[in-house]
Order: sequence, then C-alpha cells, then structure tokens
Amino acid sequence: MRILILISCVLAALTCNLVSAEDHVSKSEADINFIVDDALKESGFPFSTAVEADGWVFLSGTLGTNAEMKLVEGGIEAESRQTMTNIRSVLESQGLSMKRLVKCTVMLADMAEWPAFNAVYKEFFDGTYPARSAFAASGLALGARVEVECIARR
Repeated sequence: MRILILISCVLAALTCNLVSAEDHVSKSEADINFIVDDALKESGFPFSTAVEADGWVFLSGTLGTNAEMKLVEGGIEAESRQTMTNIRSVLESQGLSMKRLVKCTVMLADMAEWPAFNAVYKEFFDGTYPARSAFAASGLALGARVEVECIARR
C-alpha cells in the first residue's frame, strides 16, 4: 500500500511539473514580439529588425541603409548618422526613445574611424549614454563601414 501511495505522489508531482512547464512555454511565447519592418520583409534577410521579450528590446545589427536597403554614400560619418537614425526609428516605432537604450555594440570596418563614429554617435544622446563596446570586424554586411546592435528596456 505504501508503494502505491508513493507512486501516486510521484505521478502527481510529475503531472504538476508538466502542467507548469506547459504554462511556462505558453506564457513565454506570448511574451515575445518579433518586429520586422517592411524594408526587411522585402529584402528576404533571415532575421527580425528587433525582438521584444519580457520588456527587453533586442535590436539586430543596424547598418546605414536607406529605405531601399542600400548603404548611404558619404563614408563613415554618413553611414554612422544613418545607422543611428535607423536605430532611433526602430525604437520610436515601438513607442521608445534613445533614452531607453541600455547597451550598444559597435562594429567598425576600421578602428581608425572610431573617433569619427563617436562624433556622430554623441549627436543622438543628451550626454547620458548606454553602456557600449566597440571592435573592428574584418568585414560587415553589404560592405558597410559601421554596424550597431542595441538593447533597450521598455
């Protein structure tokens, strides 16, 4: 009899865990919002513009591209300005501002262009900046000079 009670308790505990796991999966799926802008949809690239999960917004690496997904001309300054404008646009489309950024990662084709990037980057903030990393990459998508990925908090 004790064995039957023990088996019943174990089965009951396993059933509770399974229900909790299913509830967690359903809740998690509902808490994730995949954000894809029209230009990205048309491009066929296999990633989202951003993904929001549990109040955190993760922006994919952003380039200095125009609405046709072509890099703007004018070198590092023009690309940097367009990149940051694109980031601001994604945030604004979600009801957020640049003040909600908590972390940015900057990838540069040439670290010698870091000062030029920084000069443009500062234009997009009021003197309070998100945490940031920067490194040189041996090649960026579309031959870009700069790519920036960011994390924001709702």
